[in-house]
This record gives sequence, C-alpha cells and structure tokens, in this order.
Amino acid sequence: MLGGFEGEPQEVLEKTLAVLERASVELGAAVLAVLVAEDSFVEMVYPPAPPIMLTAELQQALTGRSGAISAEHPLAAFLASNLASGARSFLLFPWSVKRRVVVIVFGFAECRPPYSLVPVYVAESIELAALASWSAKEIARLRAELRAVNCQFAGRKLIERAKGILQTQHGMSEQEAYELLRKMSRQRRVAMAKLAEDLIGAARCP
Repeated sequence: MLGGFEGEPQEVLEKTLAVLERASVELGAAVLAVLVAEDSFVEMVYPPAPPIMLTAELQQALTGRSGAISAEHPLAAFLASNLASGARSFLLFPWSVKRRVVVIVFGFAECRPPYSLVPVYVAESIELAALASWSAKEIARLRAELRAVNCQFAGRKLIERAKGILQTQHGMSEQEAYELLRKMSRQRRVAMAKLAEDLIGAARCP
C-alpha cells in the first residue's frame, strides 16, 4: 500500500494521476506534470519523457521552492519549453525523500498563477500523490535492480559450470579454465555467460 493507494506500481501511478487531475481541475490549471528530480537530472513521469539534465541554478529553483513561478522567471521558460507547452506560469509542489524530489507542476495560461501557494484543501491529496509517485518509482527501480542481480547470479552459475567442464575435459586448473573462457569471450565478442551456456549445451549433446 503506497500513500493510501494499493496495487502494482503502474496501477498506483494511474490512481495517483487521477487524484492529481482532479486537483488540476479544481485549481483551473491548463497543464499537469509530475517530475522526479535526482542529482542533476529530472525525469518526467507524467506525461512520460526522457530525462533532462539541469543546471545547478535550475535544479535549485525546481526542487528548492514551493509556490508560484511567474512567466518572467527563468524556470518558467524551461518548464514551458521542455515539460509543459501551453502554460506560461506555474505552481510547484515539491516533495523530498532521500535523494529524490517529486515535483508536482500545475501550469497556467496566465502570466501569473492564480495562487501563490498550493491551497490547503488540495495540499493533502497532492502530498499523498507525491508519496505514491515516489514509492511506485522506487519499487520499479528496486525490481529492476533485483532482476539485474538475478541475471548476474545466473550468469556466474553458468560460468562456474562451464569452468568445471573445461577442467574435466582438458585437465585445466580453475584459473586456466576461466582465462580460456575470458579469451574466447573477447575473441567472439559475446558475453561470458552466453559463451558458458553454449559450452554447457554442447557438452550435453556431444
């Protein structure tokens, strides 16, 4: 359960966006965007877009303040051109956790947003939505890392089995078998795990 929302990360994001869309309508915003900033990069979660690199000044302006951004502010030009075309001024709601900052962005057609801060009556639901966005993003990241670790572990197991085959068939030491696998991997330009898998398959079907 993430920030009051249940389900898989994608489902959580969809429920989160429904809450934010309602808040956007209540505020009279023309544009809604959800950003996740980390280090010098910002990723647009909604609508989805590739990560953008930020200058230190823009990063501070985006993640370090909550409230209105009028059309003449440098951040407004950045947001309008990169994230939210159709808007001239913005209302930001950043929510920090660990090394990431989730920024809810409401864009307005006027030169100045109608609010100086996010109104109290929508702030609580926006905070829950920010928490859910971060949580879903974090779960997706952890799952991707887990898949990568599992793949690495499976690859190592294959390499160990292939080394054993080479040691048995050619009377090599463990180090010699490893060096041969590494050399063949470079020569054939294939990953050692794939080479090991092919060697194991060949050993099963002489």
